[in-house]
Amino acid sequence: MKKPPKIFISYSHDSEEHKEWVLTLATKLVCDGVDVLLDQWDLPLGSNLTKFMEQGLTNSERVLVICTDNYNAKANIGTGGVGYEKNILTSELMVSQDSKKFIPCIRGVSGSVKTPICLASRTYIEFSNDIDFEDNYKFLLHELHDVPLKKKPKLGDNPFLLIDEEKSTVCDVEFPAGENSSTFFSERFAAAFPGVRGIEWFTEPSVAVERLRLLLKYPIKFAGYSPIWWWRDGDLHIDELTVLSSNTVQLGRQELIIDEVVAVNIGAYWQQFLYVKTSPSVPSCFFDISRIDAQIENWGYAYEEYADFNGVLIRREEYDDGAAVIDGKVVNLNGEAKLIEKFLTPYNFIIAPNDSPINNHIFDSRRVEVLNAILKQEMTVEDLAKEVLTLPKRNWK
Repeated sequence: MKKPPKIFISYSHDSEEHKEWVLTLATKLVCDGVDVLLDQWDLPLGSNLTKFMEQGLTNSERVLVICTDNYNAKANIGTGGVGYEKNILTSELMVSQDSKKFIPCIRGVSGSVKTPICLASRTYIEFSNDIDFEDNYKFLLHELHDVPLKKKPKLGDNPFLLIDEEKSTVCDVEFPAGENSSTFFSERFAAAFPGVRGIEWFTEPSVAVERLRLLLKYPIKFAGYSPIWWWRDGDLHIDELTVLSSNTVQLGRQELIIDEVVAVNIGAYWQQFLYVKTSPSVPSCFFDISRIDAQIENWGYAYEEYADFNGVLIRREEYDDGAAVIDGKVVNLNGEAKLIEKFLTPYNFIIAPNDSPINNHIFDSRRVEVLNAILKQEMTVEDLAKEVLTLPKRNWK
């Protein structure tokens, strides 16, 4: 059985009311398994006061320092028993500056500095408001018994980085024998959205990004084949998803601020798909804001393209020309610039397997109409799902 923690309470006799509060705190701690050394019951008449203070401060595992205006003042100028205890306390801190032995407990300090100068850098616990006493007492009790209220979770994998080995070998991986894109997508869908039957929304961006990461984790590109695609005005296979932050991902050249993800599973497994909606990005210095209305009229959303060349942003036209003017000089890009596409208004698209019935030329124009209507709140994801259910099944790869 673990030995009860032994503590010493250092405080000033400000008033009978304050002494009674300290006694109540000490009594409660003893009843909760803490061995408390307190002058009110451990210092009988005729005892050696300085010895009591020295042994209490030195031999105890932890020391509760009850900070009041009076205590702080006496400690700072070094008067009385408080001043004597401060000298002992300071000498211990000089020997071990990383010590957690001394716990300041704030009880009605009026100034902005809550502790004596010698404890100014230490974290403290507030006991000034009696309404919050029980919550703060619980926190203190956990600390004294070395049982943290909040346990640090196990360190996970970095979601923002891909393993170099995976990047270098991804095209050499063969697509699993006996699989087709629909069965592959369905397995990934189940792992990323377990338990989803019907339509389920994920509207917390960080949660939505995590689910996307699970769906599109390595490997999603195989030797000569990419089983998962995205659809909007056109269609394109997905080779890689990079998580940039808790709400932002890179999908190909598109930098997307994720607003919500909707998992759709209302038919057969080969009819499953994901609806993704994004939030607007901030325009770059290159973009002409006056173009937004015209873009929305033409496509239902607005976007811009520019490139990043070793941390320097350059215009799309310079990217196309393979050279850019940087600091007044023409610089050859040598194919090292990376094209970036951002959406300046809400945007949406679909993720599904290559063999999905969505991959049907007769649905291309209708798909755009429905997605634009959803952005305008004239249709819903449920309406999209119903239309997908009417599309014929494709022949599998």
